[in-house]
Amino acid sequence: MKVISNKAFTLIELLAVIIILAVVALIATPIVLDVIEDSKLSVGKSEANIVYNGIVNYCLNEEMEAQLNNNYKKICTSELDKDDVSNMVNLGSAEILEIEYTTKLTWLKIKSNGNIYSLKDNKMVEGDLTKPELPIESKSFAEDSWETISAIVKSGKAKDHYNVGDEKEVALTGAYAGNYTVRISNMSTPEECGTKGFSQTACGFVVEFVDIITMYNMNSTSTNIGGWPASDMSSFVNNNIYNALSIDLKSAIIDTSSVSGHGNDDSANFLSKDKLYLFSTKEVWGKEGKNNNVNYDSAEAETRQLDYYKNKGVTTDNYSGAIKKYQDSASNWWLRSSDSRYTNVFYNVTSNGIFDGPWISENASRTYGVAPAFRIG
Repeated sequence: MKVISNKAFTLIELLAVIIILAVVALIATPIVLDVIEDSKLSVGKSEANIVYNGIVNYCLNEEMEAQLNNNYKKICTSELDKDDVSNMVNLGSAEILEIEYTTKLTWLKIKSNGNIYSLKDNKMVEGDLTKPELPIESKSFAEDSWETISAIVKSGKAKDHYNVGDEKEVALTGAYAGNYTVRISNMSTPEECGTKGFSQTACGFVVEFVDIITMYNMNSTSTNIGGWPASDMSSFVNNNIYNALSIDLKSAIIDTSSVSGHGNDDSANFLSKDKLYLFSTKEVWGKEGKNNNVNYDSAEAETRQLDYYKNKGVTTDNYSGAIKKYQDSASNWWLRSSDSRYTNVFYNVTSNGIFDGPWISENASRTYGVAPAFRIG
């Protein structure tokens, strides 16, 4: 006689099996999740590298095509948009967030499977990285474009590329059409430049015209009331001369806070915002020397001597370094400083470099040289 057993799992045995399965699940789940995450990361990096390699190959082919065909229009010398890249490679599930390809920089940031990947050392790594700084190519102050000069100044590395006294030719248009030479007259920004109310005219990257552009009067009438900001000369250089500059140079010029001295009919110094400006007495001759007439520039304490004139040793006793020429002949040139003793006088530099004043009736209506300066940033 055969006996059939109906024995089943007891409750305790079932609980034991459930506990064992739960432990196995707790151990296995993180491993499985890690495998999935690693797989996603691998897919993301793979897709990102496909995009990157596609861009590089496309642009290399484009470069060769451009060398063979002078009329070929390249797009790989500037930032590429998503449509450009879409035409190069199959993006799959990768979303391009940021991309740039130039001869000096390849940059790519994408989102794939919810993760952000960025290019580092020509490899895609997980994370939202900061785009590397594009290297700035520089030859010399004379050869660099104003865009390049401005970028170098903004980077804080001007002293690695240029020197005070370096010169460059600029072209003016219109009534003053022709080529003129400018030079770097200042590159330093000492602590005093950060003082409230301190003139910025001799702080930072200052460029001046080496010689005189044209002849003009400070005012059409014999007055220094209102100082530099109210003068005909201020309007002339910030409109007529400024508008004669090239577009790229105007794009590089920054506003300058200029402090200028007052005459006898005014009681306070003047503050103005200028694109172009004239120098003051101290900015040219400094404080060295025996002649005290410069002390009648009421804004003397609010500025400093420019690096160029300081390096040349220019003082009121040693002044040949302040000479400027107009059409190959040394000529007087205006400064923005009023003489505080008089109501009609602005200072100027004589043809031999000596500062000039009212003792030989040099009033605002006289026609003297215009040699403005500007700052790059």
